[in-house]
Amino acid sequence: MTREVLYTKMEEVENDVMDMGTLCMEAIKNSVESFLNCDKELAKKVRENDDVIDRKEMEIEEKCVSIIALQQPVASDLRTILTVIKIISKLEKIGDNASKIAKIVLKSECTKKRENEILNVMTEYLEKMLKDALVSFRTRNESLARDVYSRDKKIDKLYEQLYREMISYIIENPKNTTMATETIFAAKYLERSGNLVASIGDRVVYMITGERIKEEEFDFKH
Repeated sequence: MTREVLYTKMEEVENDVMDMGTLCMEAIKNSVESFLNCDKELAKKVRENDDVIDRKEMEIEEKCVSIIALQQPVASDLRTILTVIKIISKLEKIGDNASKIAKIVLKSECTKKRENEILNVMTEYLEKMLKDALVSFRTRNESLARDVYSRDKKIDKLYEQLYREMISYIIENPKNTTMATETIFAAKYLERSGNLVASIGDRVVYMITGERIKEEEFDFKH
C-alpha cells in the first residue's frame, strides 16, 4: 500500500466517522423529541436506527484494522487510526444512550406531551458539543477540541438543576413521581453522553499533540 493509498483510505474512514456522528446527532434529537411528545413511533425508529449505528462502528473498526495490517503507519498516522477507534466507541455509546431514552418512551404509560425546557436546552447544547467535537476532529482544531472538553461542566449543571426540579415536583405531588423519574433518567442519559463527547475532545487533542487533557489535569492536581 503506497502512502497515497493509505491517505485515501484514511480519508474514507474520516468520512465514515463524520457520517456516524451525524447519525448520533439525529438519534439524540429524535429520542428527546419522542420523549417530550410521547411519540412511540419515533421512539421505535430511534431503537431501530441504533442497529445502524452499531453496524457503522463495526465497519469503521474493520477498515482501521485493515489499514494497520496492510501498512505499518508512522506514529502520527497510527495515532489518528487509534483515535478513530476510540471516537467510534464513544459514538456507539452515545447512540446507546439515545436508544435508552427511546426505551423509556416505549415502556411509559404517558398520554400527553411533557413540557421541559431544561431537557430541550441540554439536547441543543449536547448536539452543538458533538458537532464541534466532530469539526475539531476533521479540521485538527486543538483549541476547539479543548473547548468541547470544558463545555461538559455546563451539561452537568443543567442535569443537577433538572434533578432538583423533578424532586421538588415529587414532593409537591406524589402523582408526579412517574413523570419526574422518567425525566430524570432521560436527562441522565444526556449527561452521560456529554461526558462521552468531552472524551472525544480529549482524544482529538491526543491525536493532534500526543498528549491527553486528562493527564494535564492529573499533573495539575498533584
